[in-house]
Order: sequence, then structure tokens, then C-alpha cells
Amino acid sequence: MRTDTQPRIATSPRPSGTHSRPSRSWFGRGIGIAVVGLIAGLVIGVTSYQDSQREIDSFTRVAVPGIVTMQVDEPGQQVVYYEGDQSVSLRDLAVTIIDPVGSTVAVAPYEGELIYETTNLTQGRALASFEATQIGAYEIEVSGIDTGQVTVGESFSRIALPGILAGLAIAGLSLVAGFALWLYSILRR
Repeated sequence: MRTDTQPRIATSPRPSGTHSRPSRSWFGRGIGIAVVGLIAGLVIGVTSYQDSQREIDSFTRVAVPGIVTMQVDEPGQQVVYYEGDQSVSLRDLAVTIIDPVGSTVAVAPYEGELIYETTNLTQGRALASFEATQIGAYEIEVSGIDTGQVTVGESFSRIALPGILAGLAIAGLSLVAGFALWLYSILRR
């Protein structure tokens, strides 16, 4: 009787030359995520922009020269815009604002550049801002020139940008995710 002193080594079967491939569904999922996310992002962005346009239409307006009463429902910064000749500056206008208790409110030049365009293609440019610290009726008097109109409302950028940026982020992230899945399916083939 003969005994082998060499250990036996287990071997696995020889590879067949193929490797595990991801199914084509990964490719389809990648494209699906990209398309659905792009559409959702665009819808959110466009809807937010349209909502901001409706908000602009609701701003308090007064022809220059003139007086108007504006109701403030929530304390915060309000912006004074000028619609008309875009070369008009705050130096050309006299803006006086009286708060609900009869005190004069400080009006400061607007820091930066903020321009909007209404649905009828009228441009408004931010000239000044003031802090509405109380809820109630604010009296706004504007004089100095005899053309254009002044609008007063919240910052257009605070109204429009969050929704527009969210839409762009959703669209961008879905395109990246879709591309990553698509690339994964290509590289694994």
C-alpha cells in the first residue's frame, strides 16, 4: 500500500472566458434617472420663476410723483424698485416712508444690482431698501421726477432664486447620477 505524502490542492474549474455583466437594465435606469430628473428640475425651476413673476405683479406700485399705502404682513426688508428709464438713480428721487405708528423709516441705497423683468417686458431696478419692523400700513411718497413708477416689495432674488436653484440642482444631480449608472453599465461589459 502506498501513501502519498503530498497534499492535494483543490483547483477551481477553468474560467469560461466570460465574466458577470450587469444587465441592460442598468443602462436603462441611468437614462431614466437622467431624463426624469432633468424634466422634474426644469418643471420646478420654471414654476418657481412663474411664481416669482406673479409676486412681482402683486408689488405695491405708484406713479412718480405720488403717494401710496402698502400693507406689510410680515416684518423684514422691503426693496424700492424703479420701473422706467433705467438711468434714474436714488439721487433723482425723493422717497419718504412712514411706518404704521407715524415714524419716518430710514431708506438706504440698495447694495448690489437687482433687476427684474415683468411679463409685459417692463424692467424694474432696485434703488433702495428699508426695514419694515412692524406689521401694518406704510405710507410711501415718491417725488423728484415726473416719469416712471416705483414698486415696493420683497427682494426679487429671495423670491425667485431658491426654487430656480433647487430645480437646477435636481436636474444637474440627476444627470450626474444617470451618467454614472450609464458609465457603470458600459465599463462592466
